Parts: sequence; C-alpha cells; structure tokens
Amino acid sequence: MLQRAPCTGGNRARLRFYFNNRSEHLLKTAAQARAQNRDFIRVGRSRIQGKGVFAKRKIPRGTRIVEYLGERVPISTLLVEMDAGKRTHTYIFALSHTMTIDGSVGGSDARFINHSCEPNCEACVFDDRVYIYAMRDITRGEELTFDYQLGPAIRRSGRRSKDVLDAYACHCGSPKCRGTMIASKRRSESRR
Repeated sequence: MLQRAPCTGGNRARLRFYFNNRSEHLLKTAAQARAQNRDFIRVGRSRIQGKGVFAKRKIPRGTRIVEYLGERVPISTLLVEMDAGKRTHTYIFALSHTMTIDGSVGGSDARFINHSCEPNCEACVFDDRVYIYAMRDITRGEELTFDYQLGPAIRRSGRRSKDVLDAYACHCGSPKCRGTMIASKRRSESRR
C-alpha cells in the first residue's frame, strides 16, 4: 500500500496559496484533469518495474504533474477484500489512516509511477486529493518516481519478516537504494 509522502519546506505554503486562489482549477472534472496530465507525461516500459511514467517534455521543479485518481476505499474494507483475494494492493495509495485510493479502478496514469529511494517527485495531499509534484527539474524522457514509504498496512504482523521484505524489494537502482519500498524507521524510533 502506498503511503502518503509529505510535501517539504516552503513548497507547502506556496502550493496551498496556489490551490486556494485557483478554485476554478479544483472544479475540473477527472476527464479534464486526465487530458491536462497528458501534456506532461506518457506511460511506457520501465527499467525499474513493468510500466512507468515518463516526462514528455522538461518539467520544472515544483510543477504539479498529475493527480492520483481512483476509487476511494476505506482501509477496513480494503483489508477484508485483500484477505479474501478480491483486491490486490498494486495501485493503492493511502490517503489517510482510514481511506485509500485504488488507482486500478478509474485511475489516472499516476498509478504507473514507480518507487525510487532517490525520487524526483513527491505526493502531496490537498483537500483529500493527491497530486504528484516535481521535487527537482525533470528532463524530457526521464522516468518519474516517488518514494512509496510503505507503511503500517504491510506490517500488520508487527515485524519485518523476510517474506514481507522480499515482496516489497526495491529495484530502483539508485546509489542510495535502501533495498525496500518500506519506509525507513525514523531516527527517534530507532533510538528506542
């Protein structure tokens, strides 16, 4: 399950100002958002995993690239359906502690953005909507990635078993690769 990634630094205030002052933008339908998103990105084969999302043109730092769309599913329902084999975790994004977005149902191309331990994008949540932003300038043809920071739902057993680590192994190829898509423990937690 994809964990929500926080926005960093001064971008949060700037982005909040942008969205509060662009109310007409928030009224666009999902179809209009998808059409707008195609201006920046394309889906293609990835060296990381399966399909990936690539920049069709240069994307400047701080640009809102795409909205993560899909069916909203309560986590309690999701876990029951996953245990029963009715739903997979592949395109799930945790919106909050109680709600997820399943990109496999009515999702945008954002569902194909792969994980990297050294990402060029981040996910930001505004008014219960998830947007992918460029953390740095992204060159034409470069694959878009963000750090999934997988969280508690995949650690229901309370420990990191070998099976869990194998299932969520990272293939990003970054020199800073931590070997897993699972969020690293915070320094304060590791000191306990």
